[in-house]
Amino acid sequence: MKNISFYIFAALFVIFGTAEGASLLQPKSFPKTADDLTFIQSVALKQEGYEPWETIYDDKGRCISGCLYPGITIQEDLALAEERTAMAWNLAQQYIQTDYQQYTSYQPQPQVDKTVPQNSDLQNIVTAVQQPQRGCAPANVNIPINQRTPFGLPLLGKPIVTSGFGGRIHPVTGEQSGHWGIDLAATVGTNVFSPANGTVAAVWTDSTCGNGLRIQHSDGYETVYCHLNKVFVKNGETVKAGCKVAETGNTGRTTGPHLHYGIKQQGGFINPTKWISVNS
Repeated sequence: MKNISFYIFAALFVIFGTAEGASLLQPKSFPKTADDLTFIQSVALKQEGYEPWETIYDDKGRCISGCLYPGITIQEDLALAEERTAMAWNLAQQYIQTDYQQYTSYQPQPQVDKTVPQNSDLQNIVTAVQQPQRGCAPANVNIPINQRTPFGLPLLGKPIVTSGFGGRIHPVTGEQSGHWGIDLAATVGTNVFSPANGTVAAVWTDSTCGNGLRIQHSDGYETVYCHLNKVFVKNGETVKAGCKVAETGNTGRTTGPHLHYGIKQQGGFINPTKWISVNS
């Protein structure tokens, strides 16, 4: 009888213990390459919002971690990103010349309350309340109401870009890496706004991005936010252009508080530099 009980316990431990240990819901880091995953595992991870947010290369420039294509060089990675960015920017021109002009033409001029400091969160709340058609408070009044393409900054003011898009020496690991977004200087608790109408695709936590958020927009666009302190939206929720979705923080792999902001177009990261300058 004791032997039977032991084998039943052992079997249950193998089934449930292994399942717990191999859980894909909260991985601490992404596998080195996509080839390390089965197709089902890859789909499961992406459904939860996880992606290889950072890529690491060896001293010969070949990818050893976080890459979708095993052995791809940093030069090849950057060339693909430049090609994606150029194609996306060409497509964006039609929007800028037509729909964007339509949105900005009807953008109400914010009323300034001179009793509160300008360029402050308090003034922004006052302005948002005076614009109830946006449907949120606080709001970033620099972002046109109902904008569908992610133009402009997700933060108020003119934040300093502390790390640009592309190749760099990682400030934490000291390794050659690919940085598929830009870092914007911001103290913990700074409001983060969605630059376009969209739907929350994922909210998650991992060891590199920290508290992360991904929002899907029209025309194949997605925006990605890392190192957040708090996220105020849920997976599947609809968000309005210019509405607050999160607060900046210092979570994940960082050297200090800031916002990592990325833009994807048709599934690939693009250089967001031109996009953030359109209405900033």
